[in-house]
Amino acid sequence: MNTTTPAAPCLINRHIKSRIIVVISLSVFISLVGIGMVVPILSVYADTLGASSFWIGVVFAAFSFSRTICMPVFGRMADRYEKKYMMAAGLFFYAIISLGYIIAPTVFLLTIVRFVHGIASAMIAPVAMAYLGGIAGKGEEAHIMSRFQASMLFGFGAGPLMGGVIYDQFGFSASFYALMAFSALACLIVVLFLPQEGTLRSSDAAVSDGEDVGNPDSKTEDKWNWGTLRSLLLHPLYGSTMLISFASEFGMIGILVFIPLFVPLFGISPAGAGLIISLNVFVAGILQMVFGRIGDRHNRCALIIPGALIFAVSLALFPLCTTFTAFLLVSFFNATGALFFFPAVSATMVEAGRVYGMGTTMGIYNSIRGTSGIIAPLAGGLVADAFGLDTVFILIGVFIAAIAGVFFLLTTPSAYRHWKSYRK
Repeated sequence: MNTTTPAAPCLINRHIKSRIIVVISLSVFISLVGIGMVVPILSVYADTLGASSFWIGVVFAAFSFSRTICMPVFGRMADRYEKKYMMAAGLFFYAIISLGYIIAPTVFLLTIVRFVHGIASAMIAPVAMAYLGGIAGKGEEAHIMSRFQASMLFGFGAGPLMGGVIYDQFGFSASFYALMAFSALACLIVVLFLPQEGTLRSSDAAVSDGEDVGNPDSKTEDKWNWGTLRSLLLHPLYGSTMLISFASEFGMIGILVFIPLFVPLFGISPAGAGLIISLNVFVAGILQMVFGRIGDRHNRCALIIPGALIFAVSLALFPLCTTFTAFLLVSFFNATGALFFFPAVSATMVEAGRVYGMGTTMGIYNSIRGTSGIIAPLAGGLVADAFGLDTVFILIGVFIAAIAGVFFLLTTPSAYRHWKSYRK
């Protein structure tokens, strides 16, 4: 049984809330641009150090592994300590660690740098989501979180494009110095412009209705235990939302990892593959920016299921494509699933955070998604070697559709009652 008391959303002056959203979204966007710049060149850089294909995989996996195991830890800490300082510390370590890429003389040390980089990364996304979830009022969760999700997508999409240009013009070291500069800039923005949560308790920050505007997680902080963790994961709506997020991440990884390997079979260049991926990322971000409030106005389960099915069907359509135009159309169709899926999922996680601790919930949620980033490339590679690349897309589509069915069975009655009571 759940032993925690739902925490009330933090009521904040509209202008201060807008400032917080802009600062966090901008800092995350800048940091992800920096990270994205080194992704296209990292495997090439590892190769210059003498890395085998296996060690190149280890270099990439080290980041995802440390990030995944550390996000719940830092998420829990975010329920106890000042989120502004945790984000600033993560971005500061980002900047410092960037130098490690340049001075690492061996593949082993490069792997260590990636592992430490993943730890620093775990201090940013779940903490930022917890901060935004804490300021989201009732009925605006999807609107606020969609802005954050869009900033991540835009940063992730812009980074590789910029990184390729910097590498072509100035070489490896310039890309890592750029990562350091972008991380330092994001850190500076957080330090200078993001308010401390403690200041939001002042009467100037709060709406003048006499309600407590303290830390929205404070009611759950002292009651957290393994029983409440179990309650969160087994909750029909919240646990199932995390499960379908885990499955949907397979689709994203499938596009990022296997589209560049699949489209050359049809005479499409690497630049064409990059355009297919960039279209997917940017369209998903734009749709969330424009229609993010959809998750606040409609039954969220009724949005999550069609969004997941769009992911599933579009992935299964990729093997049927034979032209560049066809791949672009299917990629665009896939991105429309994000319009329904992500605002509804992130808003549902904000609701869960009010009950179980915002930082803890966001840490677990991001960690579960991160686990997909480790499993999906390995499982997809095994399937591709055994049955071919087209089978990878089909099986991922079937997997997402199956989990959508499980989500429907587990959540429909309880989720409908939850939504009706929430709207009252």
